[in-house]
Amino acid sequence: MRGRDFGNCHRPMAVLGKIVLLGMLSFLIAGCEVVSPPFPKGFVRIPSKLDAWENQGEGFRLVLVSNNARVQGFLEWEAQGLYGRIVEAGADGNVRTLSLGDGGMDGLRLTAVVRGASVEVHYKPPALKEVTVRGKGLKAAESLRILAAQYTTQEGGHSTSLRLQYLGARQKTQVHVFDEVLRRGKSPYQMAAFRQAQQESAPLNVYQGSSGQPQPSIPPLEYEEIEYPVFISDSVVSVATQHYLFNGGAHGAASTAFDVIDRKTGVRLGPGDIFSGDDWKTELSSLLKAELVRQSDFRGVRGKAVSGTGVSGGHTGAGGNAQAQIDLRTLGFFEPDIKPSENIFVCGSGIGFEYDRYQIAPWYMGEFILVLPWSAVKPYLNPALLSGIMPL
Repeated sequence: MRGRDFGNCHRPMAVLGKIVLLGMLSFLIAGCEVVSPPFPKGFVRIPSKLDAWENQGEGFRLVLVSNNARVQGFLEWEAQGLYGRIVEAGADGNVRTLSLGDGGMDGLRLTAVVRGASVEVHYKPPALKEVTVRGKGLKAAESLRILAAQYTTQEGGHSTSLRLQYLGARQKTQVHVFDEVLRRGKSPYQMAAFRQAQQESAPLNVYQGSSGQPQPSIPPLEYEEIEYPVFISDSVVSVATQHYLFNGGAHGAASTAFDVIDRKTGVRLGPGDIFSGDDWKTELSSLLKAELVRQSDFRGVRGKAVSGTGVSGGHTGAGGNAQAQIDLRTLGFFEPDIKPSENIFVCGSGIGFEYDRYQIAPWYMGEFILVLPWSAVKPYLNPALLSGIMPL
């Protein structure tokens, strides 16, 4: 009886000890993970979700950032020769319709079915059987987070709309890396305050009125700065930052910049860190041209050039030399050839090169992303990149 009393006496103490221990663990976890401060006054937080899946055997990788019926992301499917940014994803339950939005693959559609931590993607090339790939959740993406907010105001007949989305890390040890590389040392909240002040102090356009006197023009101002990852691994993260500004005219000004973050060293990798010497600028031109011609087939007859010319097979396939002889002006481009862009990024398939609107083609043809496979760019890569990042 005494023994039972002794146990009953100490049971509350044991429970109390567990509570204290759980409290200490929660405190330690909170100390490691970033607590989100508020955005500046006037901003409305946009709940956002980052998902990423992969299937190494198929060379399949899909990154999606979803918020308020909008989506950004990147698809790679080496076995099918497909890649590009996701610009649209209609959702019906756990089924999403994905639409690519770059260059020759612009408008190409796939269907994704999300089942828990996995995804199943279907693609139907014209006149060919549907192909399917299954991917599992990417653990390397769990350490990242998306912070998004919107600000709208209308004063004195002048409306301003800001939509901002920034990529950050969940662990404090990585926070400064993303702030330094992506936002010149500013946190997402500091960057939001900076953009808000910058746009509100922007000068008004001035035009000649009917009286012959200069008159101010007050167009609606719309600005977007959208960051999202296009490739995630334990060693590197490639980030796209899309800028869009509209303050009157036929259309706004749009551009995309890429940053490659070495997660081990915390530094940004530029062209000089990825490539060795200057020969790559000349040697890769013909490969980029052949890939651009391959992409053009998607614009004419979707999927016609996919079979046998996938990313894993070297993109250009057996017809690479013949494609390199084509004058690109016959396909609507400004010049007969193409030079490597220095706006580059690392992805699972290889090295990506981005070209903004008007850079190589008219506005209506959009932006272009060309990915050259690792096997093609390997001779020109920095040895340090080969040993630390390249998936061999």
